[in-house]
Amino acid sequence: MKAKINGQVTDLEREMTIAEFLRAKGLPERLVAVEVNGRWLKREEWDAALLKANDEVEVVRMFAGG
Repeated sequence: MKAKINGQVTDLEREMTIAEFLRAKGLPERLVAVEVNGRWLKREEWDAALLKANDEVEVVRMFAGG
């Protein structure tokens, strides 16, 4: 299954939730925001929202520094 993640076509083994995807990529949930197909998702939605073939996903990681 292919999806576009941050502008890159990515091959995913199966449909998975946003939460599963973030864990698989080692991304800390408290430090990211996720947009799927032009819609920003609330964290409460991540356990139910499934990534599907041809979805366009943006994962924005927040960090501090200067």
